[in-house]
Amino acid sequence: MTLPFYLRGLLLLTLIGCGWLLWQDTSDDLDSAPTAVVARPTEPAAPPSPVAATASVVDLFPAQTWTPAPPPTPVDTSPPKPPPLPFTVSAQWRFENQSKIVVLHGNGNQYTLCNRCSIPGRIVPGKMLDAHYRLDKLTDTTVVLTYMPLKHASTLRLDTH
Repeated sequence: MTLPFYLRGLLLLTLIGCGWLLWQDTSDDLDSAPTAVVARPTEPAAPPSPVAATASVVDLFPAQTWTPAPPPTPVDTSPPKPPPLPFTVSAQWRFENQSKIVVLHGNGNQYTLCNRCSIPGRIVPGKMLDAHYRLDKLTDTTVVLTYMPLKHASTLRLDTH
């Protein structure tokens, strides 16, 4: 079987092209071949953590149940309540038809409350009793105190003798 001249030429060019591609492929591998280098690690490698090993595992068939989920726990959304009043009435009097003077005892201190008096250390409405309570109003029957962190007013009843 004889091949025509143009087919022989194409066959020869195909063989030359395949040889050239094979030569190019092997010459790159020889140039970039890794060389052996001895290197000492600066730190010992940490063992793989069990969390990382379990994080990559996906449970394709998780356990399922027909029982309904428990109801969510209710969240207390009520406003915060102030502490109970730490004050008690230890004395009260009226001098020469003036407004009532009240002495409160609480938090280890005594506080003298009056509307208009000249007693040293007195507390008049609008002044603070201690760091948390302010005297708002003093009448013949009540003492109104405001717990300042919550702005909550509390009333302390007085005896009416």
